[in-house]
Amino acid sequence: MLKKITLIHFFVILFILEVNFTVAQESRDSDVPEGVQKSFNRKFPRAEDIAWEKVDTNYKADCFFNGRGTYAEFTPAGEWVMTITDLNLNTLYRPIQNYLDENFKRDKIIFAEEAKKADRQDYYYVQVERKDSETKEPYRIELFFDKTGRIEQVKVPEGVNDMTIVGFDDPNSEIPEIVIDSWQKRFPRSEEIDWTKKDSNFVASFIYREQPTQAEFTPAGEWVEARTKLDEKELHRLILSYIEEHHKDDDFMIAEKVTRTDRKDYYYVKMEREVRGESNPYVFELFFDRAGQIEKVNRPEVLRNQYLLTVDIPDLVARKFNSRFAGATDVTWQTNDNTWVSTFVYREEPTTAIFSDSADWIQTTSQLNVKDLYNPIQRYLDENYKDYNPTYAEKITRKDRNNYYYVELVSKKKNVEPHKVALYFDSAGRLKED
Repeated sequence: MLKKITLIHFFVILFILEVNFTVAQESRDSDVPEGVQKSFNRKFPRAEDIAWEKVDTNYKADCFFNGRGTYAEFTPAGEWVMTITDLNLNTLYRPIQNYLDENFKRDKIIFAEEAKKADRQDYYYVQVERKDSETKEPYRIELFFDKTGRIEQVKVPEGVNDMTIVGFDDPNSEIPEIVIDSWQKRFPRSEEIDWTKKDSNFVASFIYREQPTQAEFTPAGEWVEARTKLDEKELHRLILSYIEEHHKDDDFMIAEKVTRTDRKDYYYVKMEREVRGESNPYVFELFFDRAGQIEKVNRPEVLRNQYLLTVDIPDLVARKFNSRFAGATDVTWQTNDNTWVSTFVYREEPTTAIFSDSADWIQTTSQLNVKDLYNPIQRYLDENYKDYNPTYAEKITRKDRNNYYYVELVSKKKNVEPHKVALYFDSAGRLKED
């Protein structure tokens, strides 16, 4: 929103730019208290070209530190108050540079400074030069930004009244200072910051280390969690294997690495499946632990009973399954009539197992190689079904010990009837008449 220039809040202490320090006076090193000099030397070791002044009751040192012009202020007791450092105009904080590019691209940047304060009310200061449209005479505009790079204050020469500045009604102004300070400490040098509210908490959306990131904080500034957006290729290899196995025909939508203050970190993946006849795609939300193991799946209700995972079934059923079929692979689950049905590969054979709600094993069905049938069954087929080939066979093992075999046969010739035969044999390989 555009707003007429006004002078606002606390930064009015500013500083070396206003030359009306009527109480400032030059001070020799010998006039500076020993405690002040010790504090300065600890904070700015190997500083050069040091010159002291007294400002009101405090002491100010102008110097060069790490190759940059620096201003440091201390109380008479040696307590650090603030530091102002010259900034390189070619490497300004990105939010500030973006703001200048959008609103002052035709003006000349004279200099910029960063202020660090003991009370944590840090800010940035930028001075730009603009030429009057009528007189062509240059004048200076002073811009003050908070620690996130949001415009806070603008000062223009007296008589310049036809200028408007973007940014004063930014919703970030509602964010408590302690929240902003906590965010900046945890994610320094972030870019493109935007704040929203989530219930009573505050959520920052920004770019951190070139990755889109969200971070949630309480009103007291306590960090809750951070969500970092990931490309599919950046995911854990076990997650990629799971997606390939269960969602290879689905569309990858988004993936995030979620880091939490309670250390319950996890990965979040969203997939979509286009379904013929449905106006909206099926949505799958996958949750993996930090080791890449699947923990939870949110999916359409219509698929709930046809698309189950180990994490969906009762713990007792899962434990009974794992103890009975250790080493099983490609495990999927279904539920029906108060039973839990698992389909998997066990000892290289496709297998199905049924458990009750109370985790009692009911039945196991194992597919058999038709070329390696139980000898009594093979002899019976050779004697009575020589014009047929076995095409499918399975062994059913039951809790009630009523075990049996099931075999499907297809005729070798077209004129043989019936074309397909299904036979049941008891556990001894004898044909079951019923």
